[in-house]
Amino acid sequence: LKVCGIAFVAMIFLSALFDCPRRSFIDNESLRPTIVSVMFVVGLVLVILEDHVGVNKSAIMLMVSAGMWTFLAAGYHPHESTEGHDELEHELSHGLKDVGAIILFLLPAMGVVESMDHFDGFAVVTASIARWTRGKKGRLMPILCVMCFFMSAVIDNLTATIVCLKLLRHSVKHDTELRHTIGGLLVIAANAGGAWSPVGDVTTTMLWLAEKITVGSTVAWLFLPALAVTVLPLFGLWWEVCRTNRDDAETHGAPAGADASLPEVTRGSVAVLVLGVSCILMVPVLKMATGLPPYLGMLLALGILWFVTDTVAFQNFSSAGLELGTGGDSPTSSARQVSHQGSDASGNVVDALHKMDLTGLLFFAGVLLAVGALDTAGVLEDYAKFLVKLCGNSPVLICSLLGVSSAVVDNVPLVQAAINMFGETTPTDDPLWQLVALAAGTGGSILSVGSIAGVTLMTMEGVGYLWFCRRISLWAAVGFAAGIGVYQLERMLFA
Repeated sequence: LKVCGIAFVAMIFLSALFDCPRRSFIDNESLRPTIVSVMFVVGLVLVILEDHVGVNKSAIMLMVSAGMWTFLAAGYHPHESTEGHDELEHELSHGLKDVGAIILFLLPAMGVVESMDHFDGFAVVTASIARWTRGKKGRLMPILCVMCFFMSAVIDNLTATIVCLKLLRHSVKHDTELRHTIGGLLVIAANAGGAWSPVGDVTTTMLWLAEKITVGSTVAWLFLPALAVTVLPLFGLWWEVCRTNRDDAETHGAPAGADASLPEVTRGSVAVLVLGVSCILMVPVLKMATGLPPYLGMLLALGILWFVTDTVAFQNFSSAGLELGTGGDSPTSSARQVSHQGSDASGNVVDALHKMDLTGLLFFAGVLLAVGALDTAGVLEDYAKFLVKLCGNSPVLICSLLGVSSAVVDNVPLVQAAINMFGETTPTDDPLWQLVALAAGTGGSILSVGSIAGVTLMTMEGVGYLWFCRRISLWAAVGFAAGIGVYQLERMLFA
């Protein structure tokens, strides 16, 4: 399978590179979308079977995306005509603009979160979660789920996912299965939380900026459906985890209690947490107040955090404080204080940036470039028109299939195609636009590659595609259907 897939991509790449045979398929405009689609499907299958193929998914997507764009570029013949060269540059600029905006947002966002973690900024939250759960792992799931749901509405679903996965990693260090299960639920909660807020997800932001939805109407109509999308998977996965823990307790004895020691909380960790959260919250504020793109706001947030933590005043402030909430005279407290002071003295943001996973960023880039190639070839627009033709004038059916489709391909081109097709005939705050925001935002949770939050889970926690399908996809689909149903019930009762 690996040899066949890579050989197919290589054959298309070499054929496009040497313009041979040009007349058979490179210049055939009707055949071009089919070939690009097949290349994408081959790459997606290799990503799905990553564990069996034995090749990193980042390498696969980089090869596939580059091969798709090479094939498309050969069809423009940029060296033979000025028009072809200009058209290729336009398409590449359009695709790279979207990819660059997401990567430039993701890079500083991961840097901010990693820096907060490096300076033990999450120790405050982790200690509070440990006290709330009291050693019972089942309580951790609803706490993080609710936190991620509301956090993604205030900032955005990508940043909320990164923060909550960091907290999850600190709270559950050894139980990989539980961490992956809660991580899958966090993907559902993050996408659902972003669907009812104009700043929570890129698709709702697109509709808001295009004046298809308004803030008040979106929150009023989509909050309960988004909550339904989250609550049903929460109860389902929570029940599965509690049943598993009960079976383990019957087999191996009583479950282990809480960790013997809670994370240390110092003046420096509290200061970093407050500063980091303030910088993250600054991003949507700047976006709403000035129209500044989120990636510039996040770059500013990383710069502020970096500057403050590098100052002598911050280092003196961090090293001067005793651990908060514990007895300063105890030997354990003294040992923690000395250890923490040593880490603060030697650590900085540069050390935190070295811990970032660049393979995840490259996988992001490959997926987004591949989807951009599909968009350039007209595949996504043709598919959106096919959905409209198939569903007739039923907004519920159109948006439901649009949401399910967003689990396979990026939802941004699909939403843009919907705006282009219905923008002139459908008024602002029409049920169609609200359903598009709900379905496109939450449908991507059904598969791990269907949303940025899901891909973040794959890269940060190493969750496999097939594992996600077995454990999370069914509950995500149930939540998605429930959200559509709750919205329709709202319209029947209150519209």
